[in-house]
Amino acid sequence: MGRIICIDARLWGIRHTGIGRYVENLIDNLPGEVILIVPPDLKNEPKLAKFTKYYARFHPYSFLAQLEMLWILSFIRPDLLHVPHFTILVLWPGRMVVTIHDLIKHISKGHDTTTRHPLLYWLKYFGYLIIVWLAVHRASHIIVPAKYWRDILIKKYGLNPAEISVIYEGVAQTFLGDSLKETPFKSIPRPFVVYTGNLYPHKNILVLIRAVELAKVNLAIVCARSVFADRLPTSPRVFYLGQLSDEQLVGLYQQAAAFTFPSLIEGFGLPGLEAMAVGLPVIAARASCLPEIYGDAALFFSPHDPVDLADKIQSLLIDKKLREMLIAKGQMQVKKYSWATMAAQTWEIYQAASR
Repeated sequence: MGRIICIDARLWGIRHTGIGRYVENLIDNLPGEVILIVPPDLKNEPKLAKFTKYYARFHPYSFLAQLEMLWILSFIRPDLLHVPHFTILVLWPGRMVVTIHDLIKHISKGHDTTTRHPLLYWLKYFGYLIIVWLAVHRASHIIVPAKYWRDILIKKYGLNPAEISVIYEGVAQTFLGDSLKETPFKSIPRPFVVYTGNLYPHKNILVLIRAVELAKVNLAIVCARSVFADRLPTSPRVFYLGQLSDEQLVGLYQQAAAFTFPSLIEGFGLPGLEAMAVGLPVIAARASCLPEIYGDAALFFSPHDPVDLADKIQSLLIDKKLREMLIAKGQMQVKKYSWATMAAQTWEIYQAASR
């Protein structure tokens, strides 16, 4: 009888942003059989029809979820549990693989990073620090999406490098050349650049807004959660589009001049790779893991300098050869990242960690 591998898939799907996309693509591409723990609203999800599923009703970050998951696992009795986030089961004694996507909250913290009451924020923040400490020390093996984060984990927690694997993520087929279809999209005035992501302070959107005003171009912001929008300056050059489907996003990218990614800290930088796959040149902050992931396929700028970013935007508008070179390099760079490869490497970790 084979080993029983269980995945905590409570954060499956695009509504959970990057982590949800990671979980969905991992499960889609795994070469072997696993058991899933999912929320009840995924009971009839066609993409999960072939899997054995158990249902968890409580929010993944709640205390009741800890008790519920222990109860569910008592029935499954897995040889290995993969927790694709730092939200481990504190009291579960079994073997775990944990994916640590980033340590952004360690770096970007304080009252500017939240809308919560300060007391509640700091209580949750210290709880987060405890859970992450437990996660990295309880895990049989840790997966990270970039060497940048592996090195930080080793330095911060004194971990054994052999217990951490760097497994790069991938790009959805929607964005890849053979799958592209021209998607009608009501465009904003051209030329415009695009940013996709949330508006937390570490995303550095203030620098981006100042840069587009200097460059005299428009900015399309694709944002599922805009709770921090009111803290940003208003500008007639900024258009908030809300959340778009992948197909709508492709249509937007096909009309844009560039994808701009000013973030100071990123777990992996997937939005930039998706833009490269569509054939959109990328301008990114020289920060965090972005130089590692994008290589020489992006145009980098000093992350705190809106003038530098404005100059880079203008250079892409003016220099056709530079634009064509970045597009070509971007489409080559994307080929290095595959969800199928990610899932296969993760499966190998499962086999080793469950022995």
